[in-house]
Amino acid sequence: MSAIENSDQLWEVQAASEAPAVPAMAEWWRRFAALVIDVAIMWIPLGILTRSMDMGRYTGFAVSVAIGVTYFSLLNGSRKGQTVGKMVWGIQARDAATGGPLGYPKAALRYLVPTLLFLIPMLGFVLWVADGLSPLWDKKRQAVHDKLAGSMVVNAAR
Repeated sequence: MSAIENSDQLWEVQAASEAPAVPAMAEWWRRFAALVIDVAIMWIPLGILTRSMDMGRYTGFAVSVAIGVTYFSLLNGSRKGQTVGKMVWGIQARDAATGGPLGYPKAALRYLVPTLLFLIPMLGFVLWVADGLSPLWDKKRQAVHDKLAGSMVVNAAR
């Protein structure tokens, strides 16, 4: 190939490489349905355990939080970013900045923010409900705990 032919190639317009597809944000009802499954998996046996061991209110809450943060952190923070409920409904938790795996620290924060609202008498429940409903009116379909943790819930790639 001559130098002239080679220089002509420099000026050719190259097709822009396509940006990676951005997954669609998960619908609120899928998030809620996944949470119902995860609660059934985790909290029903946990309720039996805490009652059978006759734990006090605060000890039972602490054990529940420890088990919950472990369950949600390990699964949401994993490479797949899915709890069992999210697997059933085909959604996953991802890092909002990169779209990659959320990671364990962010997944733990994502769980702890709404859970610790229950430490605020009465107002905590109202804030917890508002946090859970906030994806309904948020443009990015993120709950407050998603914004604080830097996470998003998207439809899983199939």
